Amino acid sequence: MPEIFLHKIRKIILENIENDKFGVSDLAEKLNLSRSQLLRKIKADADISANQYIRDIRLEQAVELLKKAELNASEIAYKTGFSSPSYFNKCFHEKFGYTPGDFKRNREKLEPEPEKKNIKINRGWYWMGAALAICTLLAFFIFNILVAEKKEVAKYKSIAVLPLLDLSENKNKDFLSIGLTDAITLQLSHLKGLRVISRGSSMLYRDSLQLYSEIARKLGVDLLLEGSIIYGGDSLRVTVQLIHPYPQEGHVWANSYDQRATNILQLSHDISSQIAKEIHFVLNRDQNKASQRQFSAEALESYLRGKMLWQKQNPESVEDAIQYLNEAIKLEPDFAQAYCTLAEAYMSKNKMFPGNNEEKLKNKMQSKNAINHALNRALELDGSLAEAYITKGMMLRKIDWDWEGMKKMAEKGLQLNPNNKDGYMLLSDYYLVKGMLKKSIQNALLAEDYDPLNPRIGCLVAERYMYAGLYEEAIRQYRKVFELYPRYSFAWDGVGFAHFLNGDKEQAKNSWLELHKTMGNNHMAEYFQQNDFNNSVNYIISKFAAGDKLYCSNPPIIAMAHILVNRKEGALKYLEIAREYRNEDLPVLMLSPVFEPLYSEERYLGLANQLNVSINHQLIN
Repeated sequence: MPEIFLHKIRKIILENIENDKFGVSDLAEKLNLSRSQLLRKIKADADISANQYIRDIRLEQAVELLKKAELNASEIAYKTGFSSPSYFNKCFHEKFGYTPGDFKRNREKLEPEPEKKNIKINRGWYWMGAALAICTLLAFFIFNILVAEKKEVAKYKSIAVLPLLDLSENKNKDFLSIGLTDAITLQLSHLKGLRVISRGSSMLYRDSLQLYSEIARKLGVDLLLEGSIIYGGDSLRVTVQLIHPYPQEGHVWANSYDQRATNILQLSHDISSQIAKEIHFVLNRDQNKASQRQFSAEALESYLRGKMLWQKQNPESVEDAIQYLNEAIKLEPDFAQAYCTLAEAYMSKNKMFPGNNEEKLKNKMQSKNAINHALNRALELDGSLAEAYITKGMMLRKIDWDWEGMKKMAEKGLQLNPNNKDGYMLLSDYYLVKGMLKKSIQNALLAEDYDPLNPRIGCLVAERYMYAGLYEEAIRQYRKVFELYPRYSFAWDGVGFAHFLNGDKEQAKNSWLELHKTMGNNHMAEYFQQNDFNNSVNYIISKFAAGDKLYCSNPPIIAMAHILVNRKEGALKYLEIAREYRNEDLPVLMLSPVFEPLYSEERYLGLANQLNVSINHQLIN
């Protein structure tokens, strides 16, 4: 219960009232909570920051002491834990509107009325209904203010859902808090006119101590939704609050939900619907009813565990994810979302397959059947599941090289969910292979808007600039990625090519030196440090697909290395190998301006024709 928790906090603060060093970290330690958990829990239960809560209790105690004539204001300042009388006067005046001295002289007139503590109480289902009714009336009131002028209807245009904190006693339900965060994000993405930040960027702020205004600035959003879950037995309490961080932090709306754990999907729908009312957006009327269907607790737990493991994106976790997702489907054969996530897990497994090129091709064809089956079943059960169309588009792009089919699936998915960053990434690929570089960049930037802190998308934007001949812009974009992810190997690889194309071989070599450092290839890094560009590249070519340590088995990358030192025959050979084994990276990578020396080669042009890609690059000035 919130009031019990706040009473416990109050007691601890009063026990340490004279210690001016006693702050949030000390309080968190005494409560056996992390600092971030305490910060968010106090915000959820008391609707103010933890520092403000501690300061208010100190000031309340100061009022009691001021009633005693034997103590002056300076003495009371130190007895209530303020570091100086001047700071005490400032805080007292901010809270009550007058100084401690004024209060002592005019106590009867100025004594503050007892404050009603801002505590959220569990009122049961009857009071829950009353609370929701009040929220609806409040939403109606806000709506009437906002629509006074038509242009104010879209006051809030973007939101990020911060990862829900697990405040349960055992804290063993990470998959549940992550799954519910994902479900709320997905539900909100159906709101018309609202840009919803992808989970990848929001997850970076799990347990973050940064101010909400700073988080919102980095994510580029107007609103933040944050909250917590408490799970016990078969019951679940979810507390959420909607925050508008600018110009000063304000709470737009808050609520608590108590339901049985079997109602997770319905719960996420209730939360997003209530938020929609509060910020006067309307849910897509074509929203799928199947997504609100009730599934068994066992199936939901298997699904959420599987989804969390898939999101870890390593071979072991993906294998485990497939098992959990198949278990969820076995328990609930009509679970459309589980089929869709299963298809995505098979896509990941295919990408991570460790075998040689022949083994990879065989696995690709086997995976294709499994992916098709899962996606067809998902769409059969739920024709408005945007993620299924997007995933089908990915398969058409990576396995079939069916660009028109990919575009059709991406556009259908974005029509249903315009917040899906993967759809824009697919369209960026489409316009790239069709030689429409400006539109390719535009769609890459749209993907970045929806997942602004995702390093993979940051590198995609940089790569598109590079393909368009905007090398300086590409280098700046890679540097933005390094600010957040200084050891992100794909960025070091990409910026090396950008420097090379910009005419700076030394910087290119140094970038690849950093690449090998981040990957732990210390021997290769040492060689790059001691040798010039050509010797370094020729040396790594000799090591790419031979020896005890396999530095690279990706044929298009090996082809790119060959062309760096003008070894055209080797470059063409590895591009043809990539074509033979249907390498998923080939269509995009062969369009890199690194391969410009091959643009007049018949073998290169023949490959481009087979892949149905355009090499008529139109540089953007």
